[in-house]
Amino acid sequence: MPIAGVIASSNQQARAASFYQIQQLSPSAVSTVTFSSIPSTYKSLQVRFNLVCTSAGANFQTQFNGDSSSANYVSHRLYGDGGSTVAGGFASGVFGYVLQFANGAVITYPTVGIMDVIDYANTNKNKTVKSLMGANQNTSTGNVQLNSGLWLSTAAINSLTFAVSAGTFTGTISLYGVN
Repeated sequence: MPIAGVIASSNQQARAASFYQIQQLSPSAVSTVTFSSIPSTYKSLQVRFNLVCTSAGANFQTQFNGDSSSANYVSHRLYGDGGSTVAGGFASGVFGYVLQFANGAVITYPTVGIMDVIDYANTNKNKTVKSLMGANQNTSTGNVQLNSGLWLSTAAINSLTFAVSAGTFTGTISLYGVN
């Protein structure tokens, strides 16, 4: 007897995505980094980061293909820190798709996360982004954050720039192609 949600036929198999590291950056005390010349051979992109920022509450901002027009970015956020929750949306971003570093002792404890850029090479639709990130900080001020975003362009993404709105950051940022 098949279990609900499991493929019952023996000729069908669930497939897991394959991840291929395109590049890994190890920035040290910088305010911006860029992945450039991104190949268009994958279905989606995934960015994994482990960063420490020198400015509490700074925004970790993403820009696609050097597009600095704030009117081209839309984002939504759900944020919780154990004591309160915040939900919001931005009809346009100052720099691009925005994530926020945890408030508190950001110099000591990293903010970690994963950001997926869906169908980044598809030239028939705008680009969708989703992310999950958080920080423990070894205190009661840690947080978790869910984000979604949209880049209002049908251009294939060939570069990703990451920057902080204040201070500098140090850590690792890895870019993966996903099939």
